[in-house]
Amino acid sequence: MTYNVHKVIPISDINPARNTPVISRIFMFATVGVFLLIQPKNQIELFNFFYQYSAIPCELVNFSPISESQFYNNDCFNNQSSSIFPEKNLLLSVISANFFHANFIHILGNLWSFWIFGNNVEDKLGKFRFIIFLIFIGIISISVHTYLNQDSLIPIVGASGIVSGLMGAYVFMFPNARLLVLVPFGFLFPTTIKAKFFMVFWFLSQILISISDQNISWEAHVGGFVFGYLLLRIFNNKRYNV
Repeated sequence: MTYNVHKVIPISDINPARNTPVISRIFMFATVGVFLLIQPKNQIELFNFFYQYSAIPCELVNFSPISESQFYNNDCFNNQSSSIFPEKNLLLSVISANFFHANFIHILGNLWSFWIFGNNVEDKLGKFRFIIFLIFIGIISISVHTYLNQDSLIPIVGASGIVSGLMGAYVFMFPNARLLVLVPFGFLFPTTIKAKFFMVFWFLSQILISISDQNISWEAHVGGFVFGYLLLRIFNNKRYNV
């Protein structure tokens, strides 16, 4: 779930929240804390850390930690030896994967976008429903990626599925809110664009990712966005104050 640098880069929204976004700040501080204090800095140790604690589609489908034979043969169906991390909590890995990031650019991009869209969504949903929203979208985005990549042995890391869910919720509630963005035409220049039009550019970028060979989970992005949008429709149909 490495961070995708979109063709049109969001900088901020012209849509101030009325209340202090407490949950958004806690999520962001927790994510930074995990990145700085818990994740190993050595690349080999970080590689092992992701396999030990992050969600892996093959494991979730089989509901069993990957074995040595699966790992060394890069084959989800070659389960002929003992698990590498037999004590791994697979259910917890679906949650923890959203807090892990591969590098500084990855976490910076995700948290910047989280702040742009998250504070307004939290403002409308309220703290309790916003927490439920984050948990649900984190799980569903990883589930969509897993369903479409069932034999994958690559760990899923990053909050971009949640960020995409926030974007889906945001465009449902504020389709005409204006975003300050950077548009590349040889050089980057700032302009404003309505949220609904920005999402069109974003979806086009996901199509480009899906047909290119990039280590970016467009499946989690699109899944998070669609379910984030649908969840807000459900809240709205039930006459919640959104």
